[in-house]
Amino acid sequence: MARKVFGDSLKNAMGKTPPSDEDLDVKRTSPTVARAQASVLEEDKHATRLIDPTAIRMSAVMDRIDPSDGLDELVSSIREHGQKVPVLVRRTQDGALEIVYGRRRLLACRQLGQKVRATVMEMTDEEALIAQGVENNARQDPSFIERALFVAGIIRELGKTDETRKNAQTIAYRALQIDESLVSRMNRIATGIPMELIQAIGPAHGVGRRVWEKLFRLCEKDGARAREVAGKIPRNVPGPDRLEAAVTLLTATKPSTQKTHPSERVKIGRKGNRITIDVDADLVPRVEEAVRKLVMELLDRGQDGPK
Repeated sequence: MARKVFGDSLKNAMGKTPPSDEDLDVKRTSPTVARAQASVLEEDKHATRLIDPTAIRMSAVMDRIDPSDGLDELVSSIREHGQKVPVLVRRTQDGALEIVYGRRRLLACRQLGQKVRATVMEMTDEEALIAQGVENNARQDPSFIERALFVAGIIRELGKTDETRKNAQTIAYRALQIDESLVSRMNRIATGIPMELIQAIGPAHGVGRRVWEKLFRLCEKDGARAREVAGKIPRNVPGPDRLEAAVTLLTATKPSTQKTHPSERVKIGRKGNRITIDVDADLVPRVEEAVRKLVMELLDRGQDGPK
């Protein structure tokens, strides 16, 4: 009998029921042989085996900002007690093995130099992303921005054209089991904040959409400054405090470093025997006094000069 790999939540998200014997493409030489062949094929689809972790590649859509963050504790646990829960791997169309979920367990086994226990299944891109989203929501507490980045990754990978974008959005809300209207908003936030700023802040667990949306609007106004602020975020404080620091830095008025050249504050023109002087409003009294004084001096020198 095939192993039960997923719970009902994943089956519902995919909108599929387990394949029946009639769905299996096997040669029906006899009922006994057919059942045996079907059993072998089904078992192979769900087989748990030990695999070299370096032979499994990461998928394009990540569900954590930094999968290696805090990995030491998991490495110690696997070293002492072994790997209790297998990772899920799928075989892609080009024959390669690709992780669906269990990235941290895969990285831990790589670090330990030991084989990783994995369940291998045949899955489409859409099925793999739904499985990844459902499993991670059940096993961990992803932060808002990590969920938003996951949504953006799905849309980026599956929604490359106008025709496929709608389907990608459907996959995203089925994977995260969220309201469809939230998908577009999460995608805008994740793609509107520079990645270097998100990485500087980190997951910021416990912070909801509103603060991230506020940061997104600030980044919209000045993306260049948002990237500049990333280098000023303190790294020795918790994620929520880093997020608040980013908002504060982008909200503060940036001091002007430009200085006006003196010649731009006073402009002198001449047309025929008429001279015009345009000056900044705050300089008018002083310029007027200086001009009068200069004119009087010129007139005085003219009276004292040779006739």
